Amino acid sequence: MFFKLFLALATASLLVLSGLLYSALSSSREALIRQKSDDMTLFIERTGQYLDLYVQNIRNLLINVSASIDGPLMEDDEGLRKLLQVQIGRNSGIVADLFVLRHDGTVLSSNQLMYDVVGHSELTRVFRIVDEHPGLINWSEPYYSPLQTRRTIAFAVALKDGTGALLAEVNTAQLTSRLNELLYDSGQGFTLFTGKGNIVSDDPKSQIVPYKTGTLPPEMEDDFVKELTGLPNGINHIQGKGGPLMAVKSERNQLGWYLVALTDERTFRAMDGRLYVRFMILGSLWFSLLLALTLAISRHFTKPINRLALQMDRLRGERVALPFRQSERRDEIGRLSRSFSTMLEHIQELLLAVKMTEERKKETELKLLLSQIRPHFLYNTLACISSLALQHRVVEVDETIRSLVKLLSYSLGRSQFAPLEEELQALRQYMQIQNVRYGDAFRLVEEVDPSLLPVPVPKLMLQTLVENAIFHGFASKGTGVARVGALAEDGRLLLTVWDDGEGMTQAQIEAVLTGLLHDEGGQAQRSGGIGLANVRERIRLHYGPEYGLRIQSEPGRWTKATIELPLP
Repeated sequence: MFFKLFLALATASLLVLSGLLYSALSSSREALIRQKSDDMTLFIERTGQYLDLYVQNIRNLLINVSASIDGPLMEDDEGLRKLLQVQIGRNSGIVADLFVLRHDGTVLSSNQLMYDVVGHSELTRVFRIVDEHPGLINWSEPYYSPLQTRRTIAFAVALKDGTGALLAEVNTAQLTSRLNELLYDSGQGFTLFTGKGNIVSDDPKSQIVPYKTGTLPPEMEDDFVKELTGLPNGINHIQGKGGPLMAVKSERNQLGWYLVALTDERTFRAMDGRLYVRFMILGSLWFSLLLALTLAISRHFTKPINRLALQMDRLRGERVALPFRQSERRDEIGRLSRSFSTMLEHIQELLLAVKMTEERKKETELKLLLSQIRPHFLYNTLACISSLALQHRVVEVDETIRSLVKLLSYSLGRSQFAPLEEELQALRQYMQIQNVRYGDAFRLVEEVDPSLLPVPVPKLMLQTLVENAIFHGFASKGTGVARVGALAEDGRLLLTVWDDGEGMTQAQIEAVLTGLLHDEGGQAQRSGGIGLANVRERIRLHYGPEYGLRIQSEPGRWTKATIELPLP
């Protein structure tokens, strides 16, 4: 019921949100296009005003300089070059170079050294623009200037009395930089054309305009230039380097030049993407709210039955002990819930009684296992003391009794567990007893990680393993080394006892782990292996079947017993 209700409401909401998204995207795109168009139109107007002011400054410069040049100055090379250099210093942001053409054909430059070294093959042709409109300031079409190493244009005027002509080359690098500053966005560009369709200025670093490869200075692709010059005034759409561009073309300056402002239309898609993300967030919030509302609506009808079904599913294993929340309803569902609760209480009581019985049984088994260990150890130790007394070795008897007292105090404690550090200390006491009895025939080496010393372990486990090594591993050799180790690995505590005794076959390993050996007639008999079987059974009762004791051995060379316990 809940799923069907939610699906119906979600489908209706999805249709409404889709319609709203489509409408918003359309409106947003139209508004963005209008804004970009207005920005580009404003850029064109500002650029036209700037170009008019730019040209007026050049005209004033030419008029002022030409008025300062008279007959005597025309004959003074040094004075004339100095005048040109001073004017360039004052107007370097507008004009790159000033040239004076004398009537005898010689040319003086504001940068005479560069002119003499590089030359300027275009000057003779460019100076001819003076004759187009005598007495007026004229300008050329764009041409390549070797002094600027880029495309430029020139403004020229005839000097008084026909003594020569004055020409100024525009600093197109500064002009391009200034026009770039007037742009509003990094995804925009521009191209400035003369009335004849020749490029005056453009941004060679633009990422939206296609340029020819391997040209210096950079040149636009011919097809793109042809398409730009052929555009009508107003808003147009063309294909750029990386996608469609919006182009606004206008002629709003005194020179009759055309300015084309370009905008990458991918910025429109980027805005659409951001708006789409916002709608997705809004839609997610709405569907979350819708889910909550649907859940609240269906909750009144389905929750009591679902709760009762879940409680019935818990009637497996120990989950039956989980608390049950009765329904407060007064209808049939409420009566069924109360009846089920009563039945569940009876089941829980029975399970609790069974669990307590199992725990008492487990505790009894552990006590029985410990009672098997202590008499066995006590018997061996008392036999050792008896032997020492018969030999009148009083000092050894005293030391052995002291060690025995400490071991009995440790083993008879109330807790079945002790820190690993205390277990090792008890093991040292045990080895002291054995060394008194057998001399220094047996040596104990400890290889324990100090960080594991506080970890609790079952008592007397290490002693049982070392005792097995002494009485079974070293029996024929008479001497040996037992290495006791402790390390942590994959969340488990590994306790190891390695000895260099006579080793065991696989059949012997299986026999000592079960506590049974076989005599020569094949009859099963109890043996000293009961201690190892005892250790394995204690681990199983304490920690479960996934932990225990395993033995590895190479007959005649060594034996290694490993106890696996969980780390707390």
